[in-house]
Amino acid sequence: MAADMVPNHPNERDDGVCPNCSAPLSGPFCSSCGQRQIDLDRPFREIAGEAMESFLSLDARILRTLWPLIRRPGLLTVDFLAGRRARYVHPFKLYFAFSVLLFMVLALSGYMVVQVGDSDTERVTGVRVDVSDSEEADDDAPVEPEEPSTFAKIFGPIGELAEKDPDRLNRLFTDRLAKTIILIVPVFAALLKVLYWRRRYVAHLVFSLHLHSFAFLATVVGLVIDMSLRTSAGQGPGNALAVLVIAVYSFLALRHVYGQGRILTVAKMVGLLIFYIVALIATMFLALALTVVTI
Repeated sequence: MAADMVPNHPNERDDGVCPNCSAPLSGPFCSSCGQRQIDLDRPFREIAGEAMESFLSLDARILRTLWPLIRRPGLLTVDFLAGRRARYVHPFKLYFAFSVLLFMVLALSGYMVVQVGDSDTERVTGVRVDVSDSEEADDDAPVEPEEPSTFAKIFGPIGELAEKDPDRLNRLFTDRLAKTIILIVPVFAALLKVLYWRRRYVAHLVFSLHLHSFAFLATVVGLVIDMSLRTSAGQGPGNALAVLVIAVYSFLALRHVYGQGRILTVAKMVGLLIFYIVALIATMFLALALTVVTI
């Protein structure tokens, strides 16, 4: 009787029960928690072979995802909503991969997201920090201290760091922007919900992830072109080409997914662009606020 009460060895398991949640098994994957059942008590050659097979399968899935993403605007969203999902990389994973790639290339290109200048500086892309005095001081006039505005109190450290160490400011801001830019995706999906209210929000969210993934990829290509031409990143022909490609791609993707006419699609694109710019500016200010906290 005592022998019956001895527990099983920790390495022993019941092949009919999931070791993670103890649910009954009917295949290689648990129907309750989704964990794959892997038998490690096998020759290393077999385990390594399965790992290589999984890696090659993932690699093939990436290729199967990239081609329609680039070649057929909107096809990935249509297939995902239709249930054809196993062949493609998940929309969020795709978005995350290209966002990481974008900010890596931004760091390598030396692009200054925060531009430091004065009121006479020519227009630049990115966020500009004006470090010039608003008025030239009159030596004969008495100087009266002015109460700083709320904006100056909050973002004052940004201007100070912009003068002392602009490179550090850009590193901090780019890091915060990389974490907050994800907020643009659900906001853009909400804008789509307003314009295409018959569709469920999840459908708009999937479309937003796919569209931003392509936009990030196009921006990376534009940055690489500018780097190869040794022009200022974000201000060369590569950046202009990326903006044009993203605009055309967005039009074709909207037409494919939502199936409305050309004129109506263009009108809705204009509305999307206006509100998107507002949301992007708000995201920039949020990234600046988080940068201030870090300083």
